[in-house]
Amino acid sequence: MNPLLDPIFLYKTLKSYFSDPDRLRRMTNQELKKYQDKSLRKLVKYAYTVPVYKDKYSKANIKPDEIKGIDDLKKLPFITKDDLRKYSPDGIVPPSFNKENALGARTGGTTGKPLILFLDSYSLIKSMMGLIRTMKEYGIDWRKTKMSLLLDLSESSFESSYFMSGVSSFIKPFFSQKNIQVFNQLETPTELIKKVEDFQPELLAGYPSMINIFAILKDRGYGKKLNPRLIMTAGQFLESNGRRFLEETFETKIYDSYISTETGPIAFECKNGHYHVHSDLIYPEFLKNEEDITPGEPGEFVITKLHGFGTPLIRYTGLGDIVTELDNGCNCGITGSQIKSIHGRKYNSILLPDGRMVTRSFMEKIFSEIFLKSKVNKQNRSQIIQHRLDKIEIKIEFDKKLRNVGCPPEELFDIMTEKMQEKFGPDIEIFFTEVDKFDDMALYLVSKVDRSKFIEKSYVI
Repeated sequence: MNPLLDPIFLYKTLKSYFSDPDRLRRMTNQELKKYQDKSLRKLVKYAYTVPVYKDKYSKANIKPDEIKGIDDLKKLPFITKDDLRKYSPDGIVPPSFNKENALGARTGGTTGKPLILFLDSYSLIKSMMGLIRTMKEYGIDWRKTKMSLLLDLSESSFESSYFMSGVSSFIKPFFSQKNIQVFNQLETPTELIKKVEDFQPELLAGYPSMINIFAILKDRGYGKKLNPRLIMTAGQFLESNGRRFLEETFETKIYDSYISTETGPIAFECKNGHYHVHSDLIYPEFLKNEEDITPGEPGEFVITKLHGFGTPLIRYTGLGDIVTELDNGCNCGITGSQIKSIHGRKYNSILLPDGRMVTRSFMEKIFSEIFLKSKVNKQNRSQIIQHRLDKIEIKIEFDKKLRNVGCPPEELFDIMTEKMQEKFGPDIEIFFTEVDKFDDMALYLVSKVDRSKFIEKSYVI
């Protein structure tokens, strides 16, 4: 049964539709705080019916009525991805929760230990309101604007479940979706860009890597008539020089969104270029070694999901992202928490002997700066293998047609090695290997270092 046919669920959905998208522009910070406090109290009471949380809170001698609001959040212990794995599947939802009718959000596959979190229908609707809010900020009407969405529609992907089985199936009986074109990004790129070009979307949205492939193809003569008014990226790290390449190629503005499988929408860029957290849906903490840091300093992003049922997420460390909170605020009029930069996942970082953690953003910055100077973006993919704390191998796959255009690979390797050793120190051994082709499942970082014993002292961003 479509949940929108349930009068109570329909009422809640309509209430969200008319109140959620504008909430962060309508509310003051004080009003938002009261809203967060109320949401957290409700969430903690619910979490106490979930075995993994009940056990954690009982061990910490915490009762639900002790949590009056956000100011009491730090009384609660962190929840890790391993905690949820240990109790999965029955112990991460209340005993009465119907898992058969829930959406499963699959996460954690990059570590080799996938985890399925359960989302109820209302979680999907609240996430959809976050997406509508984001599009509204950019002048996009989700019911009228022609848009092409390039998604991973493989059977086990979150996008497939969320958009095709979830949101799309909910709204299909009530609203036309003729303005929305959904494509599987796993299709052949040259064929895919032709289909998108024929549709002539005003909005093009997808992973940065897929949009980058479109930009390279456009640079080579494909998709000449593909000129969207706006491009939205999400789901992957977007480096500044890579953004510049996309904006110059498409001659339009790129706006990035911060989305995770576990929570749905987390943050979106405003027209000033700052990330604004959906602070009515997510409460963020910025920490280093589980302690607060000052705004402007990079740290680990810990989140509390303030909406929906299914598997609750309270002080969840499982995202593993390194971010920097905005230190001087934004004057765009959106209330709530703000993020200056997203630097990538902790498990995609390089560890140095002195306790520094080198984020993906720094590595991507070096690569893009070098290729930008050589005026040829000839890198298809790269992989980092950390053999020891002081020994790092970087594998690069070049575009075969562009390999010998501009600066030779050997010279590029020398320049990159010099730049990295300037930052890492001369005692770190760095060497490059050129590969013909990566396996489709090859990880960005392969680390042979025992990360469990590493204590990060600072970040190289």
